[in-house]
Amino acid sequence: MYINFEKQSTFKNIIMKTIKTIISSDLMIGYGLLAISLSFLIFACSAMGFRIGQDNNFGIFMATFAITAIYTISVFFTAFAKHKWKISKSKIEYTVILAVLWFISAFSLNLEMNLFDQSVPWLCFFIISSALSLILALFKNALPSFLRNVTFFFLGTGLVLFLYYALYLIPFYVLSIPAAVALGISIHTYIPLILLILTLVLFNRALKDHGKIKYFFYSGIAFPILVCMSFIFYSKSINNQINRIVNQNTLSEGKLPSWAVIAQSIPRNSLTERLMKEDLVYKTINLNSDWWWGNFSGRSFDEPLQHDPMMVIARLFTEKTNLDQSDRIKILESMYDSRHKAQERLWSGDQLQTANIITNVRLFPEYRMAYTEKILSISNNDKKRWRNAQEAIYTFHLPEGAVVSSLSLWINGREEKANLTTKAKADSAYKQIVGVEQHDPSVVHWQEGNTVSVRIFPCTIEENRKFKIGISSPLKKQGDTLSYSNIYFDGPEARNAIETLQLTYSTKPNNLNLNSDYEEIKPGIYQLTRNYKSDWEIAFKDGPLSPATFSFDQQSYQVRNYVPDYADFNASVIYLDLNQSWTKKEFDEVWSKIHQKKVLVFDDQIILMNNDNKNEVFKKMSKLNFSLFPIYKINHPEGALLISKSSEMSPNLGDLKESPFGEKLTAYLQQSPKIRLYNLGAQLSPYLKALKELRVFNSDSGTPSKLSSLLEKEKFIREQENENKVVVGAARMVIETAKGDTTGTAPDHLMRLFAYNDILKKVSSNYFKADFIQPDVIAEAESANIVTPVSSLIVLETKKDYERFDIEESKNSLKNASMKSSGAVPEPHEWALIILAAGTVLYLTYKPKYSKKTI
Repeated sequence: MYINFEKQSTFKNIIMKTIKTIISSDLMIGYGLLAISLSFLIFACSAMGFRIGQDNNFGIFMATFAITAIYTISVFFTAFAKHKWKISKSKIEYTVILAVLWFISAFSLNLEMNLFDQSVPWLCFFIISSALSLILALFKNALPSFLRNVTFFFLGTGLVLFLYYALYLIPFYVLSIPAAVALGISIHTYIPLILLILTLVLFNRALKDHGKIKYFFYSGIAFPILVCMSFIFYSKSINNQINRIVNQNTLSEGKLPSWAVIAQSIPRNSLTERLMKEDLVYKTINLNSDWWWGNFSGRSFDEPLQHDPMMVIARLFTEKTNLDQSDRIKILESMYDSRHKAQERLWSGDQLQTANIITNVRLFPEYRMAYTEKILSISNNDKKRWRNAQEAIYTFHLPEGAVVSSLSLWINGREEKANLTTKAKADSAYKQIVGVEQHDPSVVHWQEGNTVSVRIFPCTIEENRKFKIGISSPLKKQGDTLSYSNIYFDGPEARNAIETLQLTYSTKPNNLNLNSDYEEIKPGIYQLTRNYKSDWEIAFKDGPLSPATFSFDQQSYQVRNYVPDYADFNASVIYLDLNQSWTKKEFDEVWSKIHQKKVLVFDDQIILMNNDNKNEVFKKMSKLNFSLFPIYKINHPEGALLISKSSEMSPNLGDLKESPFGEKLTAYLQQSPKIRLYNLGAQLSPYLKALKELRVFNSDSGTPSKLSSLLEKEKFIREQENENKVVVGAARMVIETAKGDTTGTAPDHLMRLFAYNDILKKVSSNYFKADFIQPDVIAEAESANIVTPVSSLIVLETKKDYERFDIEESKNSLKNASMKSSGAVPEPHEWALIILAAGTVLYLTYKPKYSKKTI
C-alpha cells in the first residue's frame, strides 16, 4: 500500500496553521485549551498515585475546581465586555471549553463525594474520546475529512454517554438547585445535560457545511446502543440458561448444588463474570425502589466498586439472575479464581497497601527442601482520622507438600511469636478480639489447594504493621535439576513495594547460577533489593541426599530417594473424567487403547461408552468448564482406573460439604478406598488436588503415550506410603520415621513436612465430618508446630488473652521454625544430661580457684 507522506505532512501543516490562527485571534480559546490540559493532567496524575496535599482527593478537586472557576470568571468578564448582559451571544467555543473543564472538575469532585464508582476501562476511554471530540469539533473546518468523520463518530457516542449521565443524575436535579445557590459545587450535577445540548448544537452547525458527517454521527449514536442491546440479549440468555439448569437440577434431584452445575455449564468470559459480580462490584439501579441506591444492600467481595453503564442499563431491561449473592460468589470462586476476594471480612481493607517485603530463603539442597520467611510491612493510606483501623488479609500460595511452621506479629515494636491451637479455637479468639474488642491479633489458617490465609488486625495510619510467616517446603525436582519457586501472595496491593531478598544455604548448591543483581555480602549470603516480583525461580543441579537424621520425642526422621515402583494391574473398568480440558486428539488417542474395555463416563448418571455414542458423549462433556467426577460411583476401586484431565477451575472440596454430593463422598471416604488415577498432564483441578492431598488417589501423570504403555504392560504405580513413610512427590523423595534416638544434624523441617503429609492422610476419611479432629492428630500438629486442616497459629496481645481462650503453649513441641533451627532438638532427658554436663564442667573449672582461696 502506497502512503503519500507528503500529503500527510501538508494536512498536518494546514491543521496546525489553522489552529494557531484561531488561538492567536482569540487568546481566551488558547487559555481554555491550556486550562483543560492542566486540569486533565492533575486528574490523571492522581490516578497514577501522585498526591496533592494531605487529603489527596480533596486536593485534586480544589486544584481542578480552581482552574475551572478562574476560567469561568475570565470568560464571563470577556463576554460581558463584548455583549453586556446578552452573554448568550458569546462564542460557542467558550461554552464548550467551559463545559469540558466543569466535566473534569465533576469527576474530580466524584473522588471526594462518590456518586459514580470507579469507571470501568472502556468507559474511561469513551469519556476522554467524547470530551476530545467536542474540542476537535470546534475546529472542524481545519480538520482533514477523515479526521473530521472520526471526530463526529465519537461525538455521536458522546451524545449517548452524556444522555446516560444526564438521566442517571435526575434524582439530584431538584436537590442541586438550592445547593447551587448556597455552595456552587452542585452545578456539576447539570454538566452532562449541558454537554448533551452542546453536542446537538455543534452537530447542527457542522451539518450545514459538511452534510456527510451525519452518517458518522448517527453511526456513533448507533454503536453504543447496539452494544448495549447485545449485552441485554446476552444477559437474558444467561438468565434463561441459569433458570433452566436450576429447574433441571431440582427435577433430577441432583447431588451437586445448583451453583456448581451452573459454574460447569455457563460460558466462561468477561461478560458472564460481570453478570456474576452484579451488586458485588457493579452497582445497579431499580426504578421500582429508590433509583440511585438501587438494591445495593452491602457486599462481601474484596474488589473496588466499579461503574459500568452496560450493567445498569441491562438490569433495567432484564430480571436479576436467579441466584443469591452467596451462590454467585461460589461461581466466581470456581470459574474465575476469586477465592481470596471472597474471604469473609470483619473490617474493610480497601486502603491497605503492602509497603515493604523481606524474603529470607535458606536452601537445604542435600535434603531437597527449603525454609522461607516472608516479613511484610503493611501501610494504611486512609486519611480519615476516625475509625481508620483496617484488617489485612493475605492468601499465600505454597508449593505442593509445603507447610506453614511459624508466625510472628510485631506488637508495640516487639516481635511476638504465635502459639499453635485448634483451628476452631484460633478462629473463635480472632473473631472475638477483632469483631468486638478491636485489639491486636494475627492468625494463619490452612486452606485447600496449597494455600493459607493470614489475617492481621489492626492496621492503622499511625504506623506500618509488620508480620512474619515461615514456610517449610520441598524443592521441586525435574530430571537432575532442583528448583525453588517464590512463595507468592494475594492481598493488599504490592505493586509499589520494595523487596529485599536474602539467600543462604546449608551446603552450597551445585551449579547455582544467580542473577547478576545478587550481591554476596558475606561468604554464602546473597542479597538483592528491587521492586517486588511475584514470579521468580532459583535452579541448581541436584546432588546426593544426606543420610543425616533429625530426632525428636523418641522418633528419628530421614530422607531417601523416591523410586517409582510399578505393580501388576489390569483395569477391569475405566472411568473417563471428561471436560473442556480434553482435546479431541487426546480423547481419540486414549480411546484407541481402552475401547475394548468397559468404559464409563458420568453425565448425571453413569453411562457406558462405545463406538456408537463416544463422539456424541465427548462433544457434550467437552462443553463443561470443569468436571466433578463422583468417585463414590466407583463400586470396585481395586479394579478401576480413573483417567482425568483438568484445569485450575472447579469448586474446592469444602464447598461441597453440605450438599448430597458431599454426604455421599463422606460415606465413601470412610471406607478408605484407594482409587487409581491417571492424570493427562501435570495440572489438577482444586477438587482433584484436595483429594490427592488427602491420599484418596494412588496417582500417576503423564502423556497419553505413557498411559498407553502402562495399559499394554498391565502395570500401574505402586503405593509406597504407610504409617512410617510419606512421599513428597514434587521433590521425588520419601521421608521415613523410626522409633529411637539418633544423633543427627538434619533440619527440623523433615519432621514438619512428615507430620503435615501424615496428618492429611489421617483426616481424609472424616474430612467432611464435624468431629474429624482427633486427639492424636492435634498432638502430632502441636509437636511439629504446623498449620494443618485441624490446627492454626495465632498471635494474641497478652498472656491473659491466651489464658481466657484456653490456648496453651505446647510443652513438647518444635516451637516456631526459624532460620537457626536447622539441627536436631534435644529430647527432655537430653536437656537434663546437657545441664548436668555443663554443671560438672563449671565445677571442675572453678573448683581449683576456690580451693586456693580457702587455703
